[in-house]
Amino acid sequence: MVATAQARHPSLFLLGDNLDAALAMGEDLMTERVALADNTERLTTARLVRQNRELGEFLTGVRTLELTMIARLLQARRLAQDLKRRESRLKPLIALFVAGTAPLADAARDLGDTTAHEFETGDTASAFLRSRGLIARDAPGLEGLAQLAVGEDYLLAGRIRLGTLLDLVATFLDTLDLLYDLYGAPEMPAAATDSAAVTEAQVEGPVGGRAT
Repeated sequence: MVATAQARHPSLFLLGDNLDAALAMGEDLMTERVALADNTERLTTARLVRQNRELGEFLTGVRTLELTMIARLLQARRLAQDLKRRESRLKPLIALFVAGTAPLADAARDLGDTTAHEFETGDTASAFLRSRGLIARDAPGLEGLAQLAVGEDYLLAGRIRLGTLLDLVATFLDTLDLLYDLYGAPEMPAAATDSAAVTEAQVEGPVGGRAT
């Protein structure tokens, strides 16, 4: 049963907005790809420079979307935890969402302190690609690859499979919309509806004529 407009707490809409934005960013993330030089192609200086530039743009786009998506999910996580005390019927789903996004909270703390990461990996492109599952962890480099592409197996923040996370977010958002009709028109209170009907009748006047 859909909750009435009065029962919809403002934080429900904020939660829905953050989940919707995170879902859109995840879908955008899965469109990110970059073509690499073919194995049979002779690597000239110009081609190598172009590949490095395109690879840099790819990494920048992926990192930006990932960080923004994580920020949205952490905000949604906080709002969900606040709602858990008020919305009893959401408790099981909120518990699932909070548990499913827990690694992101740990990752956010690590992202805030990059000292160890930079010391261990030099923050190199290959370290980032390995940690996200875009190349094998034992791969020496990009040799033999025709392209790099983000897919459902991409590891967000190096922790959570992207496809699994998007399924969790979509399920949570669909349930909120089903229970609270987040994207429907707000229901007008009965008193306001009656008042509007009386006003309309006064304006129209008796049948067959207008009010004088």
